[in-house]
Amino acid sequence: MPFKPLPILERDLARARQIARSWKPLDQLSPADAEIVARAIAEGIAEGRKYGLEIGQACLEACATSDHA
Repeated sequence: MPFKPLPILERDLARARQIARSWKPLDQLSPADAEIVARAIAEGIAEGRKYGLEIGQACLEACATSDHA
């Protein structure tokens, strides 16, 4: 099964760049390498958002089911 990356929002990338800049050891990376790190962080942010939405959806479904019982 091929891996389908999640969509990265511009705000994810902006926050990821901010996080990457705050890590002093990353100051030594080239701009291209720093962008790779920022994109990896942004993918993690996007993944967290996806899981948060899934958890929220499951809670809504559980509440809806328990209300009708």
